[in-house]
Amino acid sequence: MATQKKAPSKISSQAVMEEVKTLAMLGGGVVLGSVGGRLIDKVLKVDPAATGFQTKALARPVVLIAAGTAGAIMLKDKNMKMLATGVGAAGVLSGVKVILKKDLLAGLADFKGLGSNEPTVFRDPVQLQVERYNPDLPELNAVYMPYPNPMDVEEENERERGMEGMRERKTDNAFMEIM
Repeated sequence: MATQKKAPSKISSQAVMEEVKTLAMLGGGVVLGSVGGRLIDKVLKVDPAATGFQTKALARPVVLIAAGTAGAIMLKDKNMKMLATGVGAAGVLSGVKVILKKDLLAGLADFKGLGSNEPTVFRDPVQLQVERYNPDLPELNAVYMPYPNPMDVEEENERERGMEGMRERKTDNAFMEIM
C-alpha cells in the first residue's frame, strides 16, 4: 500500500491575528475584572489582612462571575464576549483567593527563569518575632575575693618542690645510715 503524504497546513497571518486578539481580549477582561474587584473591595471596606472568613469578601467574586456570565450570554460581538469571559475568569480567581486564602497567580512576577536552584522559603513575619529570654535568676551578692598573683603561686610551688627534695634527701640519708 502506498502511503499518502498530507499537504503541509498553511497558517495564515489572519488566523494568527485572530488568536492573538482572542488572547488579548481574555487577558484584558481579567485585568478589567481585577481592577473592578479592587474597587468593590474598597467600597465594601474589605480587610485583606484579616485571617478569618469575611462574608463581604465574597461580594467581589460573585459580582465578577455574574457580570462575566451575563456579558458572555447577552453580548453579540465575539470580542466583547471574550472580554466578558475574562471578567468572569477574574471572578473565579478572586473566589479561589477568598475561599482558600491563596492567590493562584502569586509568585509569577518573581519568576527567575528555568534552572534556578535557589530554594524559596516562606517565612511568616508574625512567627519570626520571638520574645527575649529572661531567666529571672536571683541577684548575686558581690563579695570581694582577691585573685592570687600568678607569680606568688609559682614561687610557692617552687618552695614546696624544694622542701620535698630536702625531705627525700633526709630519708635517703636515714636509709643509708641504717644499712
